[in-house]
Amino acid sequence: MGDEGRGTGACDRGVRVRELRALWGSRSRETVWDRTEDWWTPAVDAVCAAFATGADPADASGRLGAARARAGIGIGRSLADLAAFTEAVEWGDPPLRLVRAMAEGWAEGARAANTCQDALTGLATPAYLRTRLGELYPIGDDGPPTVDHRLIVVTLDPTLDPWRRAARLIVLGYELRRFFDRGESVCLLSRSRIAVIAQEAEDLDGRLSELRGGPGWEHGAGVWAVPLPPALREAMTLIDGLGRADG
Repeated sequence: MGDEGRGTGACDRGVRVRELRALWGSRSRETVWDRTEDWWTPAVDAVCAAFATGADPADASGRLGAARARAGIGIGRSLADLAAFTEAVEWGDPPLRLVRAMAEGWAEGARAANTCQDALTGLATPAYLRTRLGELYPIGDDGPPTVDHRLIVVTLDPTLDPWRRAARLIVLGYELRRFFDRGESVCLLSRSRIAVIAQEAEDLDGRLSELRGGPGWEHGAGVWAVPLPPALREAMTLIDGLGRADG
């Protein structure tokens, strides 16, 4: 086959993968998924590509299970999402080999999640963000943070194509880790939002303006900040709401 034939074949596979992704995503949102923006992961396309080429998707199912665990998605919802895929491609119930591969991948990903680092972006995970917040409040949740901090939220457009949004998130995460170089915690909130816990300082407002006009503008990201709430429970409720807001 010539170069043109190979190019056409790759193009056809790409189209098929996108079609499967859309069909699966739609089915999953109808049955199990309640947060649109965090459904896609590169492992989703790996499963679709395996099916589109006639390969056994077991390995890709394992990768998907690991990705779900690292994102804090439970095994039950992960398996229900796999069932949405097999229904979308008219396989009915997931074959046992795919269930086993996903479960093993999920277990491995859950162990890796203890590192508190998101594998795709390199940012700290939402679980670490909660841990860090807990460190800022008195034991017993009976008072405001021991030192004044602000929660900075950097938001990408959740309607972007998943590939484009993931690419921007990776680059933006890298730039934010370089920008916030004074011990701030830079954490993932969702697949379209990054949170930063920054201590109050005289130049913080100026730095936020610099962020809006620099990396924020370059990546089409919104940047805003709020003081941390007066109690830990309220802070946890705030970040939970921010993480779900794009769903």
